[in-house]
Amino acid sequence: MTDAQAAPRRSRLPLVLFAGIAVAGLAAAGAALHLRRAAVEAPPVLGAVPAFTLTERSGRTITREDLAGRAWVAGFIFTRCGGVCPRMTSRMKQVRAARPGVTLVSFSVDPGHDTPEVLRQYAAQNGIGEHWLLLTGEEKHLHALARDGFHLAAAAVPEAERDAGGDGPFLHSSRLVLVDAQSRIRGYYDSAEDEALAALRRDLQAVAGP
Repeated sequence: MTDAQAAPRRSRLPLVLFAGIAVAGLAAAGAALHLRRAAVEAPPVLGAVPAFTLTERSGRTITREDLAGRAWVAGFIFTRCGGVCPRMTSRMKQVRAARPGVTLVSFSVDPGHDTPEVLRQYAAQNGIGEHWLLLTGEEKHLHALARDGFHLAAAAVPEAERDAGGDGPFLHSSRLVLVDAQSRIRGYYDSAEDEALAALRRDLQAVAGP
């Protein structure tokens, strides 16, 4: 082999080394960026859901421990609500459609009316399947759970103070709540806002994984 023939091979060697270093550098930068994004996007812990024992529409007893080990999305509604509740139910359906494996939990703030039978009818009317728990129990316990556990508004409205065309006999928050597998609250999301729903989907992925 002449010097003229060997020269092109020697000249390609630095290029190969440079390409390898560049690829390795890009891979390392991508991994670091992924880790930084994961750290930034994981929502903070905002509190803990207290223990509860309630009745599902099926008649089963459901406790906080039954939901441990999985992320879930919660909301407080009542079936004869004419205002925000239908929208909240629709939003939760959207969450489920985007992430079919997620568990949804709706707590009734009107348990005197929302018996298991009424909740079963509500489920049938709204296409709610087994993945979605509809819970009822004693009013004082449910309202305390909303206020003291989830830090959301929930109260009966005196008849004289009810607005015509309003939500009805109960005042409650329209926010959805993300709870992680350790029963910790990780986020609140206004069901009226598309941006909030998108944030819920992102946070759910960060908490529960892809």
